[in-house]
Amino acid sequence: MKPVTLKMTAFGPYKETEVVDFQDLQEHLLFVISGATGSGKTTIFDGICFALYGEASGEDRTDIRALRSDFAQNDTQTAVELIFEIHRRTYRIMRQVPYTKVGNKSETPARCELYELTEDGEVPVVDRQMVSEINRKIESLIGFTQAQFSQIVMLPQGEFRKFLTSDTENKELIMRKIFKTDQYREIVKRLQKQRDEAKAKLDRERQQERALVEQISASLPNRESSIFHLLASENYNAQQIIEGLNEEKLFYENKIHEDKEAYEKAYKKHGEMVDRYHAAKSINERFIELEQRQNTYQQMVEQIPFFEQEAKRLEQAERALTIEQIEYQFEELTKELVAREEVVVKSVHAVQVAKERLAKVNVQFKVEEEKQQQLEQIKVQLFRLQDALPKVKDLASKKQRLHSLENELKNHNKSFVELTEQATHESEKVTHLTEQINQREEAVISLDEKVELLTTINEKCKLVDEYIALRKQTEAYERTKNERKQFYNQAQSAYEQLTSDWLIGEAATLAAKLHEGEACPVCGSADHPQKAHETNITVSKEELEEKKQQLTNIESAYRIADADYQSSFKQLQSKAQRFEDGDVDVRLEQIDDESQKINEEKAQVEKEVMALRAIRQELVQLKERLMNQRKVADEALNLKLVMERNVYESNALIEKEQALFEQIIREIPGELRELTVLEQKINHLTKERNTIEQAWQVIQKQLEESRELVASSKSAKLHAIESRDDTKLKSEQAEKRFQEALEKSTFPTKQAYQEAKMDEDSRRVLRTKIDDFKQQFYSIRKAVKELSAFLEGKQKLDLEKVEVTLAELKTAYEVALQAVNQSRSYYNSIEQLKEQLIQVTERLSVLERKFGQVEDLYDVIRGNNHLKLSFERYIQIEYLEQMIQSANERLRDISNGQFELIRSDRQEVRGRQSGLGLDVYDAYTGQTRDVKTLSGGEKFNASLSLALGMADIIQSFQGAVSIDTMFIDEGFGTLDEESLTKAIDTLIDLQKAGRMIGVISHVEELKAAFPAILEVKKSKEGHSQTSFVIK
Repeated sequence: MKPVTLKMTAFGPYKETEVVDFQDLQEHLLFVISGATGSGKTTIFDGICFALYGEASGEDRTDIRALRSDFAQNDTQTAVELIFEIHRRTYRIMRQVPYTKVGNKSETPARCELYELTEDGEVPVVDRQMVSEINRKIESLIGFTQAQFSQIVMLPQGEFRKFLTSDTENKELIMRKIFKTDQYREIVKRLQKQRDEAKAKLDRERQQERALVEQISASLPNRESSIFHLLASENYNAQQIIEGLNEEKLFYENKIHEDKEAYEKAYKKHGEMVDRYHAAKSINERFIELEQRQNTYQQMVEQIPFFEQEAKRLEQAERALTIEQIEYQFEELTKELVAREEVVVKSVHAVQVAKERLAKVNVQFKVEEEKQQQLEQIKVQLFRLQDALPKVKDLASKKQRLHSLENELKNHNKSFVELTEQATHESEKVTHLTEQINQREEAVISLDEKVELLTTINEKCKLVDEYIALRKQTEAYERTKNERKQFYNQAQSAYEQLTSDWLIGEAATLAAKLHEGEACPVCGSADHPQKAHETNITVSKEELEEKKQQLTNIESAYRIADADYQSSFKQLQSKAQRFEDGDVDVRLEQIDDESQKINEEKAQVEKEVMALRAIRQELVQLKERLMNQRKVADEALNLKLVMERNVYESNALIEKEQALFEQIIREIPGELRELTVLEQKINHLTKERNTIEQAWQVIQKQLEESRELVASSKSAKLHAIESRDDTKLKSEQAEKRFQEALEKSTFPTKQAYQEAKMDEDSRRVLRTKIDDFKQQFYSIRKAVKELSAFLEGKQKLDLEKVEVTLAELKTAYEVALQAVNQSRSYYNSIEQLKEQLIQVTERLSVLERKFGQVEDLYDVIRGNNHLKLSFERYIQIEYLEQMIQSANERLRDISNGQFELIRSDRQEVRGRQSGLGLDVYDAYTGQTRDVKTLSGGEKFNASLSLALGMADIIQSFQGAVSIDTMFIDEGFGTLDEESLTKAIDTLIDLQKAGRMIGVISHVEELKAAFPAILEVKKSKEGHSQTSFVIK
C-alpha cells in the first residue's frame, strides 16, 4: 500500500480541510515529519489508519470521537479521505467521525465509502457502502488487520517494539496472514480427521474381536477345557484363544468320528428291520390282492350272458347299415319332389303378378306422356326468370351491404361514446392518484427528521441506561468498600492492640535482664528509674506476624474495593459531566423518571417512523400505479381517436354505397326487385320441371322392367315344371330299390329293420364296451391263477410288532444322527470363529500400526511434542529465520557488530506453543538473552532492523501482501550519534529500493539527512497546517 493523497477535515489539530499530497515528494520517498510537540505529526498517522480501519494508530486513542478537532465549526463534518495505490490499482476511501451538533440531541451519521478510481470514473468496490463490508474489503486488499498493520507497516509510539517482543502466538497470527500458512493448519485438521477415522476403525475391530470371543461361549457347550478356563479368567489374548479353539477343534473332530460310528451301527440295524418289514408287508398285500381279484372274477362271470346279448344286437345293427344308404336316397328325393312342387306353384303365381303390374305401368305411362307438353312451357318461363336473377342478386347485395354499413356506423357511434367516457374516467384516475401522491409526499417530508430524532432518542436512552447501570454499580462498589473499610479498621485496631501487647511483653522481658549500672541495650542509659513490669498477656512474634499478614490481606481487599469504587465513580462523573455539559437534556436528579419518559417518547417516535415508512412504501406503490394508470389513460385516448376516425370513414362509405344502390334499382322492374320472391318462383318452377322429368324417366324405366319381368317369370315357370317331373321320376325309382333291398335282407318286417338301426357313435361305444369286458375277464382270470400259485404254502404275518421295533430302531439312529450333526455344527462353528478371529487379529495389527503412525504424525504436525512446535510454525520458522537473517545484516551494522537476533529455543510457560520467540546474542559478553532485556535504544535498533527485514522477505514472497510503505513514529531520540547515523543510512538504502518511508522525529540529524520534510506548523490560534519541503 502506498498513499497518494490524504485529506483531513476537522480532524485533530486541523481546523479546516488539510490535504497532504504525497505526490509532491516526487522521487524523494524518504521524508521526515517535523513539528512542535502537539502540532499534529502523529495525527497524520492517525488519519491514514482511521481512513483504512476506522481506528487511530495507537492503543491510547481508541475513542474516535476524540479525533474531532476542537477548532472545527459546528456545521463542519469531521472526515478523512485517503487515495492510495496497491497492486497497481488506485482506490479512494472516506470515513466520517460522528459528532453532535450544537443544539442537537443526536449525533450526525458516520458515512463510509470505498471506490476504485478507473479511467471511466469511480467504481464501487463493495455491494453496500457499509462499515463492516468496507472493513472486510480493506483487510482483503492490504492483507493486514489494524493490529497487524500497526506492527508491520505503521509503527506508532509505544507499539514499535511489539513484534520484536511479542509471544509466539502473536507472531504466528501475523505470519499466517503474510505467508499464507493456513494450508498447513488445514493439514492438521485433515490428519485429525484421519486419526479419528483410524481410531473409529480400530475400535470397531476391537469390538468385533470381543464379540467373536463372547460368541465362543454362546456357540459351544461349556466343558472342562483350556479355552473355557481362559474365558472364565478374562485374562487372555487372541493367540491364546486361537490355541484354545484348536484344542476344541481336535476334541470335536474325534467326537464326530465316534458319533458317526454309533450312527452307522444304528442305521444298519434299522435298515435290516425295514427290509424284513417290507417283505412281510408285501406277502400280506398279495393275499389281499388275491382275494380282491377272485371277487372281481366272480362278478364278471355273472355278466357274460348280458354281453353275449349285446354282441348280437351289434351284429344286427351292422347288417341294417347296408339298407340305410338306399333308404336315405329315397327319403332325400321325396323331400326334393315336395320342394319342386312348391316352386312350380310359386312360378305360376309370379307370371300372373308380372302381367298385372305391366298393365298398371302402361296406364301411368300414358299419363306422363301427356305432361311432356306442359314441361316445355315451364322451361321457357324458367329461362326468363333465371335471366333476371343476377341483377336482382346484385341489388339485394347492395341493399344488404348498405344495411350492414349502417349497423357498423351505429356500433362505431356507440363505441365512440363508450371510449370517450372511458378516456375521461381513466384521466380522472390519473388526477386522483396524482393528488394522493402529493398528499403522501408532503407527509413523508418529516421522515428524515423523525429518523434523526429517533437516533437521538436511542443515543439518549443508551446514555441514560448506561448512567443508571453505572450508578447502581458504583453504589454496589461503595457498599462493598464501606464494609471492607469497617472490617479493615477493626482489623487494624486489633493489630495495633496486639502490637502494643507484644511491645509490653518485649519491654518486660528486656527489663528483667537489666541491672543497675549496666547500659540499656535500647537507650544506653545506666540508670533504670522506671523499668517495665511483667504482664500476664503473652504475644508471640509468630502471632503478631500472622495478624499482620491478615491485616495486609484485609487492607488489600479494601484497597481493591476502593479502587473499583473510585474507577466506577470517575466513570459515573464522566457520564454525569455529559449531562451537565448539555450533551443530553436530562436532569440527573430525575433521571429515573426521565428514563421512563424517554422510553415512552422513543416508542411514540418509533411508531411514527414506522407509519411514515409505511406511507413511503405506499408512495412507491402509488407512483408505480400512476405510471401504469397513465399508460392505461393514453391507451384509452388512442382508442377514442381511432374510433372517431372509424365513424368518419363509415359515413363516407355509406354515402358511396347508397348512390350505387339507387342507380341499380332504377334498372330493374318493380315485380323483379325482390330477390326472395324471384328465387321462390325459380325454385318452384325448377322443382316442378324436375318432378315431371324425374317421373317420366321413372315410368319409362318401370315399363321396361315390367316387360322384362313378364318374360323372365314365364321362363322360370317352364323350368320349374321340368325340374319337378325329373325329380318325381327319380323318387319312384329309389322307392323301388329300397323295397327290393328289404325283401333280400333277413329282416322279417320293415319294423324289425327300423328297430335294428343304430347310429355310428352308439355302435362304436357298444363295440368298445364288449371288447373291454373280454380283455378284463382274461386279465383277471390270469392274475388269479398266478397269485394262487405264488401264495401256495404261505401265510399272513402280524406287522404291528415289526412296526414297533422299527420305530424304536429309527429313533435310535435319529438320535445318533443328531449327535453327529451337533458335533459337526460345533466343529464348523470353531472353524468359522477361528478363521474370523485370525482375520480380525490380522486387521487389528494393521489398524493399530496405521493408527499409531497417523497419531504420531498428527501429534508432530499439531505441535504435541517435546518442542511444542507445530508443522505450520515449523514452516513459519523458516520465514522467521529469513527475516532474522535480513534483519541481522542491518542490526550488526547499526550495533557495530555487538548484537544479532536469533530464534529462541526456549519453551513458553504452561505448555503454550513455542518456536517463534526471539533472543539476542551479545558479542561483547558472548551471552544469549531475551530481547526484552535490551535497553530502549537497543530495542529500537532491533525493532527497526526486524521490521525492515520483514518487509524485505514479504516483498520477495510471491503472495498477495506487498509492503511499499513504512511509517515510524519516534524512537530515534534514544540512539547515540553513531547508531543514528547508521540507522539513517539504512533508511536511505531502503528508499533507493523504491520504498516510501516516513519518520516522525525531533532529531535534527534526521532532518538534515532526509531529502524531504513534511513540516507541521501550529498557528497562534492553536490549529495546524502542513507543507512539504523538498531539498
